[in-house]
Amino acid sequence: MDRTRRSFLTKQVLGRAVKLIEDVTTSFKEAASDSDYFESYETCYPLVSEYSYFLDDEVKELGIDASGKSSQELVEAVYGKKGRIL
Repeated sequence: MDRTRRSFLTKQVLGRAVKLIEDVTTSFKEAASDSDYFESYETCYPLVSEYSYFLDDEVKELGIDASGKSSQELVEAVYGKKGRIL
């Protein structure tokens, strides 16, 4: 029996499983921080103020109903539809 083949397989499977767990953990942490980002106006103010010039165009392009929504709600809607990039 060739033990190098077994150790290679074990290292590869174990290495990929660890990498998968790390990726899932990172994704979960990013999603949790994203949900907290729009928790208050103070936390998302930099994004709201930076993209206020382009917000109307993005809302029209994405077909978001802007009636009665604050700029924070609009930025959150655009952020959700575009996936982190305005």
